[in-house]
Amino acid sequence: MSEELGIIDNIRKKGFRPQVVGCFINNDKILFLYKKAHKLWQLPQGGIDNQETIREALKREMTEELGKSFAKNCNFEDISIIEENQLEFSSKFQGIRELKTDAGKEIKMKGKRYLFIKIQAKITKLNIKRTEFDDYQWCTPKEALSLANNIYQTGKKEITLKAIKSLQIK
Repeated sequence: MSEELGIIDNIRKKGFRPQVVGCFINNDKILFLYKKAHKLWQLPQGGIDNQETIREALKREMTEELGKSFAKNCNFEDISIIEENQLEFSSKFQGIRELKTDAGKEIKMKGKRYLFIKIQAKITKLNIKRTEFDDYQWCTPKEALSLANNIYQTGKKEITLKAIKSLQIK
């Protein structure tokens, strides 16, 4: 097992589902997406599967969420984790979703561990019909902070705001 896979599996062993969060940057703007069903502007994200590296999960999840044509115009080779944070669910929501270690041992899921990853996008056009979202917007950091301030999930809002600030763009 590689060192990276061991680190990710240790996150699971502690009861947290590892998640990648794509912080797509183009011309000093950040990609935010809108999900009508949740009335929420957010960054694209998804879970890291067992035996999957961060880069593999990032490329797979972002392709699923944003479509092949957008993903093929992003640099998944030169990525950097800009922020790591975790959210612990309230006790009534702990253990309601399945979580297993790489060895197959079932773990009570306590929450999620988010890896916010900076990715350079070579294009700004996104075919929204080929995504899991209803709208998108490229935002200045100030606009992104404003959208993130409207996230109704307190914990998610706090870590998203922190990640945007960590991007250190104009």
